[in-house]
Amino acid sequence: MNRSRLILILSTFLLFISIVVFFLVGERMQHYGDLSKIIDYSKVNFAGEQVSFKGKYYYNLEKFERELSVTRFNMYQFVLYHKREPLYIPYIEKKLKSAGIPDDFKYLAIAESGLRNESLSSAGAGGIWQFVPGTAKQYGLQVTDLVDERYNFELATDAAIAYFQKLYEDFHDWTLVAAAYNRGENGLRRALDDQKVSSYYDLYLNEETTRYLFRIIAIKYLMENRYEIFDADELWDVFMKPKTRIVEILEIQDIKAWCLSKKYDYAMVRQLNQWILGNSLPKGNWKIQVLDL
Repeated sequence: MNRSRLILILSTFLLFISIVVFFLVGERMQHYGDLSKIIDYSKVNFAGEQVSFKGKYYYNLEKFERELSVTRFNMYQFVLYHKREPLYIPYIEKKLKSAGIPDDFKYLAIAESGLRNESLSSAGAGGIWQFVPGTAKQYGLQVTDLVDERYNFELATDAAIAYFQKLYEDFHDWTLVAAAYNRGENGLRRALDDQKVSSYYDLYLNEETTRYLFRIIAIKYLMENRYEIFDADELWDVFMKPKTRIVEILEIQDIKAWCLSKKYDYAMVRQLNQWILGNSLPKGNWKIQVLDL
């Protein structure tokens, strides 16, 4: 086979491969690149309240698609939402159901912290639910130099649910409850009274709270439809928490010494109990998670 013929065959083969790749990528981009072509906008809602995109609500379309795009194409962040989900979301779902709160409120935890229990904002809001110290204490969480229960996921979830219930007593509307969780009940009430409206979607608000609900709705849409929007190999395997058990303690003078005496791994005890800030626990009724080996 002469050289020119070999070059012709190779060129033809490469051209064929290029055409196949072009059509495969084109089909993928047509399906995934423009999400607006596959969204059923009539089903976009939060806590059962449909989001309108028509008439005076036309700009809701831009707000929603902005957050959808930001979340969809920040693959690093969305993959972590997906991977962390089993660590926290099933517990939140169970607690919300028991309290009679719409399941969609689990997406507030993702919007607030990205499901990072150790998260601390520049404004001093901490934990999965991003409580500031004053609100945390108001809803029964201890915040001291030795312990900070905003980082106790289970207790913080109970506090968040109590807060949701209080906000619902005030606003009688779940969308407004979510907005108030971000804006604060006093700030949201002033905006409603000043503008003489009763719906979140009729309010003119600060940018953060305006984006907040649409970010949650975008996260909800992508999480619920992730396997239609993403390839399975893009999402990776999820994180799974190791099996643990609860040890009840009244007081610990030295956590390192306590771990050594009980043959607990000190680093793992600190990882499982991020609410413990110091190396001791004052008198109280403490529940510490340890590995169940």
